[in-house]
Amino acid sequence: MTVKELYNEVRDGNIISDIELQREIIYSDDKQRLVIDSIIKDYPLPAFYLWKNEDGKLEVLDGKQRIHAITRFYENDLQYQDLLWKEWNTKDPELQKRINDTQLCIIISEGTEEKKREIFNRINTLGVPLSEYEVLNGLYAGEYLRGLSKYVEQDSSAKKILGEPKRGKSKIKLLDFICSLRGVKDKKEYVKQQKDEPFEKDQMLVTKYVRFVASIFDDFASLSMLLRFAVKYIKDIGIWKEHKDEINRRIKKFKKSLEYKLIDNKEQEIENIIQAVVQGISVDPRRLFTQEQKEELVQQYLADPVRHEGNKIRCEDCNHFFFEDELTVDHIKPWSKGGRTELSNAQLLCRPCNSKQGNRK
Repeated sequence: MTVKELYNEVRDGNIISDIELQREIIYSDDKQRLVIDSIIKDYPLPAFYLWKNEDGKLEVLDGKQRIHAITRFYENDLQYQDLLWKEWNTKDPELQKRINDTQLCIIISEGTEEKKREIFNRINTLGVPLSEYEVLNGLYAGEYLRGLSKYVEQDSSAKKILGEPKRGKSKIKLLDFICSLRGVKDKKEYVKQQKDEPFEKDQMLVTKYVRFVASIFDDFASLSMLLRFAVKYIKDIGIWKEHKDEINRRIKKFKKSLEYKLIDNKEQEIENIIQAVVQGISVDPRRLFTQEQKEELVQQYLADPVRHEGNKIRCEDCNHFFFEDELTVDHIKPWSKGGRTELSNAQLLCRPCNSKQGNRK
């Protein structure tokens, strides 16, 4: 069946793509344009699986997303290279003809309802989608990815923090880190550019950070966060190693605490905990102020005419006024630097100011 014939059958209601077995449209506009691009460039599309029902209509078991893209393009609801289907008639009529005449592989089955559902099940369960790394390797296999794979699979520190290299998941973690260090937003384009280059340069770039993380931490579940710490504190590796047992103990304790569930910026908090450990600071066992403490502090602010306007209270950082539920209680002297969790060390900040406060004092 040609693309034009497929569209005509869909338009005339002889092919039905919206059946109860099918999922909603999930292809983005860019992915739908890629369907059109594949047709134009003569890249074969996967087979379309159709089911012939009792009325002789053809129901789509597999191919709904691609059919939707084709239909939208023919009906001038999707642009390709910034042009609609009708505009291509003027721009390049030959392109329209090429699309119309492209042959598609159509597989039609029929039988019992049970068979129909079993075919649908097997279409959607037997195939295993390629992983992100498998796609990259299929597109850009070469010197760079061979070197990256060797490093991930053989370097003891990399193996420790990245985990098993199953289906390239660990390699993607490392690539994400490399791209962050390089300031690269498009990982796929970066690998394409490096395809035939040796991996050694990037290996030298990341090795010190990988070893930093491997030599200090026990739990690598939040690996991207730990690598960010490594970049920021690489010069302090000696003192971090000296305190690694206490660092891991404190982080583990924090992750089991109620505070961990309540605090939004967990990365900043873990960084504060580590800094308290390496600086030898004794911190208050109680991290968060209670609701009762907040209410008492609010009353103190309301009793001070400079700190409120009507029922709005002044943020101590930006000096704007907010309702009580828009304010949070913050340590004047940071908790991670030994500040106590008591009213004498408490101030009210609006949420944006508290978020940017971090550990800057």
